[in-house]
Amino acid sequence: MFPLQKKLNLTELESYRLPIYNKKAKEKVVYFYVLDPQSVIDGNPKLVRIRKKFNHIHGARERDDAALRFRDEVSRKLRTGWNPLIQEQGTKGFTTIQDVLEKYERYLKKMLKDEVFTKDTHRDYRSRFDMFKQYLQISPIIYIYQLDTPFVESFLEWVYVDRDTSPRTRNNYRLWISTFCTFLKQSGYIKENPVEGIKNLREQDKFRKTLTSADLSRLHDFLDKNDKPFLLVCMMQYYTFIRPKELMLLRVGDISVKEQTVFVSHSFSKNRKDGKATLPARVIRLMIELGVLSHHSDCFLFSKGFMPGERQRDSRSITNRWKEVRKALGFPSCYQFYSLKDTGITDAIGTVGLTVAMDQARHSDISITNKYVAKDQLHAHPELKNFEGNL
Repeated sequence: MFPLQKKLNLTELESYRLPIYNKKAKEKVVYFYVLDPQSVIDGNPKLVRIRKKFNHIHGARERDDAALRFRDEVSRKLRTGWNPLIQEQGTKGFTTIQDVLEKYERYLKKMLKDEVFTKDTHRDYRSRFDMFKQYLQISPIIYIYQLDTPFVESFLEWVYVDRDTSPRTRNNYRLWISTFCTFLKQSGYIKENPVEGIKNLREQDKFRKTLTSADLSRLHDFLDKNDKPFLLVCMMQYYTFIRPKELMLLRVGDISVKEQTVFVSHSFSKNRKDGKATLPARVIRLMIELGVLSHHSDCFLFSKGFMPGERQRDSRSITNRWKEVRKALGFPSCYQFYSLKDTGITDAIGTVGLTVAMDQARHSDISITNKYVAKDQLHAHPELKNFEGNL
């Protein structure tokens, strides 16, 4: 519970009183009470009476029917969190931020349970959600309708400036809170997504760099002599572009020597779709040399010692081994394991073309693959140098 909420005992506040219609009264009025949101913000919560007259309806029966229908409709709406003083903010805009956060937390757990989210996605969302709750301790709001564009901008400024993070981190938080606000909008808490007008910051180039041809050769020679199973891991990353977390979930049965392919199941692929990647002959040859394909088809392709086995290993084992290899070879820190994928895609574009590289990387759009095009792979068209046109 946030400091301001604790001070005001929001959970004990009476937020409304159901409407009353007295048929016997001379003045035909339905009246009810709602909590004034501004009074709560000011620290002096109070209920405000709202009245609606029905004397203009001349027939007694028609007047009573109209008043009772209005009473019942208002009762229903009040129970769902509606408050006419803030009705422009959405049907449930008067819901406390604490109640909304609890519902969102249940939503995240449900999405993980139903495998709509992967464990990694859920962990990422939880991390940013926890950071958002931390900000609410510093800059508390009471009702969900207060989560507007200025508030989101302040949150992102806190993430970027006060916490001294990178533009990319700030932009990632912008993306998360936009999905959070989409959830709020779909749930009826807000009418519009307040993040839509907030732009991303310009990001710097990636710290991660591609490997040179000479360093790729050094890596191959070192691992060929000292650690062939990890060489296979590196070759899978370079040639198939399969993400490290996906690599650790591949099984021997996913490899087809006949087709020279590796199958990536939707159950663990990032895009939640089945996919295939081509295995170059040199990768198949190394698998045969290591005896990888002689193991049971249900074995994980990379288990203990990066050889097939029944036990699934965490992808961090790849990162840890890569750091050891990088240190042994004297590689710079900008050479990360994922650099092998970047390098592989860039080299594939130069060899087999952009479209083939896109399919191998299982990218959904050519614009994603196009980001890997190296400067020396960009070409102008000399045919246009003497083009005069008709203008």
